[in-house]
Amino acid sequence: MTNKLNVLIVEDDENDSDALVAELNANADKLCLAGVLKSSNAALAFIRTHNPHAVILDLELQDGVGDGLDLLDKLRSTILCPKPYIIVNTNSTSKIAGKSAKKMGADYAFAKWQKGYSPKMVINHLLLVMSEILGGEEEVLATLTEDQLENKMRDFVQDEFNKLGVSVKNKGYNYLVDAVILAAKGENQNWGKAIGEKTHKNEDSVTNAMKYAIKNTWNNADINNLQKYYTAPLRKDKAEPTVIEFVFFYKQKLISYLNK
Repeated sequence: MTNKLNVLIVEDDENDSDALVAELNANADKLCLAGVLKSSNAALAFIRTHNPHAVILDLELQDGVGDGLDLLDKLRSTILCPKPYIIVNTNSTSKIAGKSAKKMGADYAFAKWQKGYSPKMVINHLLLVMSEILGGEEEVLATLTEDQLENKMRDFVQDEFNKLGVSVKNKGYNYLVDAVILAAKGENQNWGKAIGEKTHKNEDSVTNAMKYAIKNTWNNADINNLQKYYTAPLRKDKAEPTVIEFVFFYKQKLISYLNK
């Protein structure tokens, strides 16, 4: 097991960030400072490339750049293996903001205005949960190679398509599976081109096959399954979702599944 917990601080108040850093350094035998940032965009890029074990996130980056809720929203649309443990720090008294943060993936929250709050409380909380965080990381790393992750994604998407009633006889079935996996990896356009190059097919033929597979599903699948398993709203002028709408719906389901 990794011996130390790498912690990223996303905080625009210098006094608060300095206090958190001081508490981290006071526990340097167990905790390691991964970085201190004021920008939610910079934090997103850092988390994607450096995979910190934990993030202490200020929701209101008034003197920085971006927004804590926006960062949480973007993180839940990003494949993270393992997902960092996220502690939210906030001066806000809004219950809506707090509930939204939890729904978007925050693991724990501290209100800076609450009685007895101190940066030491935040760091002590990390010390209490670090064995679980590091133990979970070791479990993920021990069981998922890149090929295994790819297979896990493919199995999940295929299972979801089968529930919906997408016929495996359609050429577009496998193309759609590939498109969802590409989207989950961050490729949000040119799926037809990428899949065409991989399968030695024309880009237009790949795209048309995906469109047909979706249309065929909505024309022939059990209406109860469509209503149960495809919960994204359809445009009033469309009988079925577009390829982009369909792929993005399953992209988010896949990422939510992987980040559990």
